[in-house]
Amino acid sequence: MKSNKFNRFLSMMLTFVMTSMLITPVLAAAKYDTTDKKPVSKKNLSGVKATVLESIKAQDGQKEFSPEELEQMRSALLELLDSVQDFSSLMSPEAKSKAGMKDFGDPMTEDQSDDARTQISKMSSQELTVLRKVLNPAAMRTKLAASRSTLNEYKDTMSKTAFETGNRGTLPGIVSYCGAPVSSAAIIAADAIYFIAEGVRDIAQNVCNQVVLGANLRSGCNVTDAIYLVAKGVNQGIHFCDDDYAASVGEASFARLGHIHEDIEDIKANDNTNYTNIIGNATTNTTTITTAVTSAKTDIVNNDNANAFALTTLVNSALTQIISNANANKDETKNLLLRTQIEADLSSTDGSTFVALYETPSTVCFPSLNSFGLPQAGVPASTVQCGLLDLVRSIVRQTIANVGAGTNAQSFFATAEAQRLAGDYKAAYASYRKAYKAASK
Repeated sequence: MKSNKFNRFLSMMLTFVMTSMLITPVLAAAKYDTTDKKPVSKKNLSGVKATVLESIKAQDGQKEFSPEELEQMRSALLELLDSVQDFSSLMSPEAKSKAGMKDFGDPMTEDQSDDARTQISKMSSQELTVLRKVLNPAAMRTKLAASRSTLNEYKDTMSKTAFETGNRGTLPGIVSYCGAPVSSAAIIAADAIYFIAEGVRDIAQNVCNQVVLGANLRSGCNVTDAIYLVAKGVNQGIHFCDDDYAASVGEASFARLGHIHEDIEDIKANDNTNYTNIIGNATTNTTTITTAVTSAKTDIVNNDNANAFALTTLVNSALTQIISNANANKDETKNLLLRTQIEADLSSTDGSTFVALYETPSTVCFPSLNSFGLPQAGVPASTVQCGLLDLVRSIVRQTIANVGAGTNAQSFFATAEAQRLAGDYKAAYASYRKAYKAASK
């Protein structure tokens, strides 16, 4: 594994110098799609993002909207959901795994997509009005339509072309985790969908907690948050595929240098034989040349060893940083999902059934179970799952501190505290729920 990574880095360096002489027509043809103008650099992405955000903001300053105009806002949100779903189908499972996206960036399941679509379809006119004041649905749909058209063309190209360049004779071919080069147009289109998803999420956040005629906009933000998370993960994966394919071309070129070297050695041996038969003093000349080549080879090997050590150190450092960042992002996402699920249950209507784990105290712990109700395979016996009542308590207390006590929120919270200390955990959870909803109103 380490040898492959070193070869990939070294091949990328050599390819810049030797491409015009050493890459075969097959490699050059396979790389054709990546010779067009590449997307903007990462340092300019913030400017592109700002431009996209500005283009989808409402500029008309309207305060009131007709039912038809509000339905245009709903249609734009559904179009965004469909675009992200199409967008998320571009990557293969193997590419997602190699990009470190096993638990993040997967497409929505059919049930999740239907749930999001249902939430959008049920958004009230008050919720749509607040979003329509800050978003331009026509601009959103125009940009999404153009991006989806580009991505559909890219998917058609992928389905009709064999992107893995197989071996010709004994020559190694290009083998990429993602299986194909990613065109600049596809990357730009994917970035546009991601920026729109992120922009809608960011803009919606500014009005999420507003209350318009008794309607809270939190449900609308849950939908835009879910769409944004899927778009973000898959967008990172597509950029990974682009970088990976370019590196794979360099690796294949480096591997072919070995074959070229062997061919040169065969030609050299044959020429030496012919030269000896023609000129009697070829032995002296050959010895001189061999000595010079040996000396040069020694210098090259010494330099290669030094470069290999330096590159290996850089690769190991980068790998450590990538793993650390991936773990941090995974924990952040897991905690966010757990919190939103708890808050969704706390905001449920009175009389609805509680989630048992939420009303169980943290002092009650049990082994983690699989889908058969048995201890999870591969998980140490010391790893257990404990109740989440203490986390529920912290969320409610923080909500009261963040958005205000509301009507009787602090009183309900005090009642819950007394019930929890008395061991009446079900009653305590019911009171925590009342405190949360009182603070949120």
